[in-house]
Amino acid sequence: GAKRRETGEPFPLRKFWLLTPMTGFLHLVLAPAVVALIVGPAPAATIRGGNMRCGPVSLGLFDAFKKAFDNKDYTNSPATYEQTNARASHILVPTEAQALEIKSALESGSTDFSEAAMKHSTCNSAARGGKLGKFTPGQMVKEFDDVVFGLYDTGLINPKNEADIYEPKYALDEVHGPVATQFGFHLIKIETRYISESDFRLKQSAGL
Repeated sequence: GAKRRETGEPFPLRKFWLLTPMTGFLHLVLAPAVVALIVGPAPAATIRGGNMRCGPVSLGLFDAFKKAFDNKDYTNSPATYEQTNARASHILVPTEAQALEIKSALESGSTDFSEAAMKHSTCNSAARGGKLGKFTPGQMVKEFDDVVFGLYDTGLINPKNEADIYEPKYALDEVHGPVATQFGFHLIKIETRYISESDFRLKQSAGL
């Protein structure tokens, strides 16, 4: 008799797969979940203009790895590892007028920075007296970074290597600002600052 043409697939099972009510569930729920596990979550945002993608999975994994490999020696000894970093506090308010009023009170000595931050700042760092902890270039918005890490050319030449001499634009332990950013107006107090030799050379080569 006539032979049945082989299709290379079990037709009854395929028919069952296509027709079962579970198909919608498998395609709409399980398939996207598998794809998400393989390629990662869809980008939800970009952190401060950088390339780091935000999402609950990626951020969770990043935090876990950061905690697992946190090195206190590295954190506490920047000079040893030559990583540019700083510690600073700030007071963030909605208007320039309010920032100037607070700055005037700080300069007169009628209040201190920590107290003013706790009373007036709209940033969640207010609970810590405005302290932001340690951070590196690129972790803050550009206007903030320019105050904390900015260098200027003194116009002098280092006789040893004939390179321009650069100095920080803003001194430590003084109140700087108001500095306008997309978030409002900041009064900034730089507590510590370390510019690595490699970053200093980049400043020189770029003529910044």
